[in-house]
Amino acid sequence: MLGQHIVVLNSAVAATELLDQRGANYCDRPDFTLFEIMGWGRTLTFLKWGEQFKLHRKMFQSTFSRSNVGIFRPMQLQESRKAVRSLIKGAGSWRESTLLMTTSIIFRIAFGQDVPNESSPYCEMAKAASQATAAGGIAGTSLVDIFPPVRFVPGWINPSAALRHARVSRKAIQAVHDQPWDANMRAIEAGTASSSFMKIHWDRFVESAKAGRRPEANLEDIKGATGAAIIAGGNTTWATILSCMLFLTRHPEIQRAIQARLDMLLYPEGQARLPEFGDHCELKCLDDFIMETMRCLPLNPLNIPHKSLRDDVYRGMFIPAGTMVLTNTTAMATDAGTYKNPSVFDPSRYERGEPYPLGNFGFGRRKCPGNWLALASVYMFLATFLAAFELEQALDDEGKPKIPEPGVSVGLGGHPLPFECVLKVRSQEMARLLMEDA
Repeated sequence: MLGQHIVVLNSAVAATELLDQRGANYCDRPDFTLFEIMGWGRTLTFLKWGEQFKLHRKMFQSTFSRSNVGIFRPMQLQESRKAVRSLIKGAGSWRESTLLMTTSIIFRIAFGQDVPNESSPYCEMAKAASQATAAGGIAGTSLVDIFPPVRFVPGWINPSAALRHARVSRKAIQAVHDQPWDANMRAIEAGTASSSFMKIHWDRFVESAKAGRRPEANLEDIKGATGAAIIAGGNTTWATILSCMLFLTRHPEIQRAIQARLDMLLYPEGQARLPEFGDHCELKCLDDFIMETMRCLPLNPLNIPHKSLRDDVYRGMFIPAGTMVLTNTTAMATDAGTYKNPSVFDPSRYERGEPYPLGNFGFGRRKCPGNWLALASVYMFLATFLAAFELEQALDDEGKPKIPEPGVSVGLGGHPLPFECVLKVRSQEMARLLMEDA
């Protein structure tokens, strides 16, 4: 396409063999001029392969590895219960309550900033940045990505709607980087800041400066990495929760099966208790449900493209250096050779040995380092929510149920299309325990 070689990988086998097993050759990114204009400059997602990418990757992996994310569990548990308590008080604003939860978790982790309620400016800030980023389209495919000089065209003759959007959105993206940073810096200077991703790396920066050493990460690196945590962590987690709510509404029989298993765990000898992370190993049915949701509705049907560094040959096919490589997660998730009846939503398929879907968080050296954190938040919220609530299908004017139809917005970090549902408290005992836990 205009001199750019493009390869689309439609199978998990090809994606694994190229992006994982030959990851050293497929770890680069094409130019993301549009997102750079938007304000995502020093962001791990878009950084090209090199020392800066390695530095940012190291910063994230040291904080969000599978073995390290356990330190955030008490906070995720607290925020999950807080969200469900707010639904008990008023279930009509469930989208706002779940957005508050995911925003609060990631702002506390990234900047050490509390998000006490839905009127917090951080909620609107995160939502605006998420919407702006998602509306940027598929990364690397806009006119300005293909022909970067277009970025200098004046607004009054600008032929690209994507470029107009990027210029307008820059303010929202900048706010996510600047405002919580400034607030936390004031707390650091006052000695009242809690532990956070930003503070950990700021302290290292200050320590290096005092010792006369060159800091591993400069201020722009720390600021860019912290901002990236906000948009990637909060947006992905919230969108996944919305998707799960859609499929719980669409499949009430699956919802009841998960709740039956929950009740067996939470009412030992008739004494009720609230869900904990320690229940995870006994709730495989909930994990299977989350994985099936991600299989049936990938939020990024085409993942952010990789770029090859050197010429390669795969199964007799020549792949030149500089080739843009996209992974088609939808094709992988609906592969009839991997999944029996792939069009059917069936979490029990994993009990029969079918594999969890690949690619929702990317592949190889570009795989999202925050996937374990995001999945833990989704799991804890759903376990707490389903212990206390049930979801029902909304009714139309004729009294017929409105069955939600799966669909996803087009763009980076997609969201499920809008749907309706009705929330009802199913356990007054659980509701009472949650209110007492405040």
